[in-house]
Order: sequence, then C-alpha cells, then structure tokens
Amino acid sequence: MNPNPPANAGTYRRVLPLALAVVPEGDLAAYFEGLANPTRLRIVQRLAEVKQARVSDVALLLGISQPRMSWHLRLLRRARIVTTRREGREVLCRLDRESIAESFSRFFQLLDGTAEPGPGFEPEPAQESAPIASQPLPQPWASGRSQR
Repeated sequence: MNPNPPANAGTYRRVLPLALAVVPEGDLAAYFEGLANPTRLRIVQRLAEVKQARVSDVALLLGISQPRMSWHLRLLRRARIVTTRREGREVLCRLDRESIAESFSRFFQLLDGTAEPGPGFEPEPAQESAPIASQPLPQPWASGRSQR
C-alpha cells in the first residue's frame, strides 16, 4: 500500500481525535465527542451538582485515577464543556455553562434551521420514522444456523 496519495486525489484531511486536534470555536462535532464517553458524562453530572469542585475530589468520588481524570478533563476543556483554574496546588473545575448553552443553541438551529427553542420546547414526533420503527428486526439466531 502506497502511503503517498495520488497527485490527482485532491486534498486529504487528516482526522485527529479530540485530544490531539485544534478545535475551532463552535465545533459541534468536538462538543459531542467530548460528551461521548460514560466517564466524561459522569464528570459533567457531578459538576452540574456543584458550582465548582477540586479535580482530586471528583476523581476520588468517581473512582478515577488522577492521570485518567486529567485526560478526561483535557477532552472536556477542548470541547468547551469544562473550565479549570489553578489555586495553589489545587486545580478547580466547573462547567462552562455559557459555552454549553451556545452549543445547544447551535445544535437546535441545525435541527430546525431557525432560531433556538424557547423554554417550553418539546420536539415534534418524527412522522417519517414511525413505519421504520414499527418494522420487526431480523433475527438471524432464530433460523438455528450460525452466520459467520
């Protein structure tokens, strides 16, 4: 396999994970990638319960090692979900609620192509997906043969 792309292949974009990539302001993919992990969701849930918390306390509460906690916080900071500040030897973290609200606003604009939803927002049920959802799923195990 040739590692060099053909000259006529056009421009290649190297895709990097959120931890390594430079994330532009307002990137919804980076925002949702930051939330796409159960541990990071637990961190966000814990920070939603308090105004701010010491990183070491959150790590201890969730049973996460300090290096792993730092890794997850790095991803959450790059996704603009969490902010941190150093106070002596301690690092305090909090949810970046303003950035989260902006991301939700951009996401809702993406969904309906207009303005962000109001306080009583309830999405309408998707009419087109109802027939698909009601179809039975194929059950390959029911035939008694293994499909390898």
